[in-house]
Amino acid sequence: MAEVQVDEVEGGERRRRRPLAEYAAELEAVSLSVRAAPPLRLKALVRACHHALALFDLLGVEAGFWKTEYAERLVALERAAEAMDSAEELVDRDVAAGRVRATGTHSNNLVRVKRGIELKRALFQLMLAQLQQQRPGGGGVSFDGVVSMAYAAVFARYHDKNVQSTVADSICAIPVKSISDFFATINETDESAAAEMQKYIDAANGIISYIDELFASRGVSADF
Repeated sequence: MAEVQVDEVEGGERRRRRPLAEYAAELEAVSLSVRAAPPLRLKALVRACHHALALFDLLGVEAGFWKTEYAERLVALERAAEAMDSAEELVDRDVAAGRVRATGTHSNNLVRVKRGIELKRALFQLMLAQLQQQRPGGGGVSFDGVVSMAYAAVFARYHDKNVQSTVADSICAIPVKSISDFFATINETDESAAAEMQKYIDAANGIISYIDELFASRGVSADF
């Protein structure tokens, strides 16, 4: 397995980063905030989702285009947040202009970022299920296997056959081969990762539902 370092050197000392824990904590803060006092603040959402970029690095060079595309969406929303404080204002502007679904609009970028949250929710749900079914000495589904299943559940229907084939090749090239290896590269044990994944799933449920309901309340679907 190719070695991937997520640690950082800070003040001459190596700090063991925990990108999953960082991501889950930030997303949980956004979910709790919007539940207690809407609207959904764009800057907070973008800041939380930036933590996902460290996880993309673990998927190998073949998946670099996923990270690039996701980062571009986040940068676009970050720029939008300089003029618009909330997701509500962002969607309302595109609804008024009749351009919600147009490529490159802020609403389009918001939906793509939401789908990224959905992908990782599906991935963590699958990994939790594997941990719960794990038997001593048993193999279970490989890491690339659960990534493939998560992609099929969330993104595949939006992609044509050529894109699906490219994604499949990229998934096969992922250097991390087992779920436990994935946890080790992000400085987690099976037990600690399970707790962080559940925290992420709970937070993601709230944010995904909120964004879907936001679009529905404006008479449009976020399924595009």
